[in-house]
Amino acid sequence: MPLVAEDKASLEAAHLRLLAGARYRVAFYLPTMEPGVLDSEACLAELRRVATSGRQAQVRIVTHDAERAHREGHRLVALAQRLPTAVAIRVPTEESHLRYGSAFAIDLAGGFLFRPIAGRYEARGDLDAPGETSRLAAYFDEVWERAEPAWQIRPLGI
Repeated sequence: MPLVAEDKASLEAAHLRLLAGARYRVAFYLPTMEPGVLDSEACLAELRRVATSGRQAQVRIVTHDAERAHREGHRLVALAQRLPTAVAIRVPTEESHLRYGSAFAIDLAGGFLFRPIAGRYEARGDLDAPGETSRLAAYFDEVWERAEPAWQIRPLGI
């Protein structure tokens, strides 16, 4: 089932469709965690559902600027602080990864949503595309393994 987004509202709807089909593991490559993307109540409810779906639950996020996301109060940061065992945010350290200008979301069961230019809302994807999802997941895993945890968002534990 194809996913298409052309504006902010349709991008949120596409993210919701992708998340609704996710069971245990999702990953997001967001060079910038811009306000209004993945921070609606509906998206957060789906992310919380995935994050608390069981022992295999995993929500992984790669962003280039976790400090800015924390400073601007992106709601994904708050979710990561509340559910630190299931929601993790990392920041790439290699220059080639920091130059990557696209954004994407993947449900590791086979769905993806890809934005060629991260700062725009236009996106395409599919809920059942294991080949493309595997290709994006391989790139995500490469970046994830070399990235460092976003220390800016650690829960204080007070």
